[in-house]
Amino acid sequence: MPNIRLLLLLPAAILAGCTSVTQAPEFVARVERIERTRLEHSVRALDEIGPRPIEDSAATLRTTTWIREQLEEWGYVVTEEEVTRSAQTGRFTAQVRRADAGPGAETTEIELPASFASYGPRVRAAASRRLRADGWDVEGYSLSGGGRTAAPHIAPNLFAQVRGTEHPERIIEVSAHYDTVPGSSGASDNSSGVAVVLELARVLADATPRKTIRFCFFAAEEAGLLGGRVHVENITRADAPVLEALINLDSIGHATDAPDSQDAPLRIPLIAWIPTTGDFITVIGTNASGWLGNVFEAAADAYVPKLNYYSVNRLGGYFADARRSDHAPYWDADIPAIFLTDTGEFRSDTYHTHDDTAETIDYEFLHRVARATAAALLELTVR
Repeated sequence: MPNIRLLLLLPAAILAGCTSVTQAPEFVARVERIERTRLEHSVRALDEIGPRPIEDSAATLRTTTWIREQLEEWGYVVTEEEVTRSAQTGRFTAQVRRADAGPGAETTEIELPASFASYGPRVRAAASRRLRADGWDVEGYSLSGGGRTAAPHIAPNLFAQVRGTEHPERIIEVSAHYDTVPGSSGASDNSSGVAVVLELARVLADATPRKTIRFCFFAAEEAGLLGGRVHVENITRADAPVLEALINLDSIGHATDAPDSQDAPLRIPLIAWIPTTGDFITVIGTNASGWLGNVFEAAADAYVPKLNYYSVNRLGGYFADARRSDHAPYWDADIPAIFLTDTGEFRSDTYHTHDDTAETIDYEFLHRVARATAAALLELTVR
């Protein structure tokens, strides 16, 4: 099946700047070092740790220790950046009625983790879907006795890098967040992204790029994109090195060739018509980062032609759902960034639930995404 591109009403001359890539034999050899079995091993290792919201300091420590150990085994020096989140207290409840009880049915309350109160509308939407699946109609949510405690939750962003040989001050980042929402071990959201970034770090450990490649593992994405926000605040200081671009991977583990398996936040004829079969990776960017999306897509075409992708690499800034990960603070700071995603709840009913497990991941799809990302990094930093 050919790759799927976004249809636009605007002239191609305005939006295009299409990029073509010719395979480099040395890049092919390195891309082929990406191992599907290692990707699966990483997803399952994180799955065994279980849910790891920033509130769970023990799970966070197990996760960051495991990531650090992998990176240090390949010779990296791992650095940290502290992320702090005020603690949420109180009793958070959903007001529900039995869906089959008919008009006038009594409303009752179901208690949810207090932290859900501050995780935003997408977490509540996922909770609502799960409650509806259990036979409830959701009337609303409330937080009673809520407040802020004096003891904040703290977790680190983790970094490792391959220093550039010619322009070490010019940096290309690739990122994934390692935290999850409470109650979910997050195989797709986002063990899948972490697994890919780790595998990229492994196969590029002995590379000699002209520019620096930085591997980023962000904390607290599920708590308001805090990890990404903290990092962008630090890298936009006047004396910081030049950050040229970011490739952010979040929820990249689900794919299916089943008909009508792909939903969409909206479909606009001739402008944004997302396919109805969920067998592609979505490439999302702003107009300023369109060139970066072009590089990824050209690298995918050249090195991983079996990877289907859907290109929104210049229009993401116009849609709220396109901002739902750690790339959004980069866009706000005018740093080119693209977001690679399987579209989360628009494709999978396990999003933000306890059913987001390692058994639900399409590892062949994940392997293709990893190889395409590796090829794009090589094109960006070595060629």
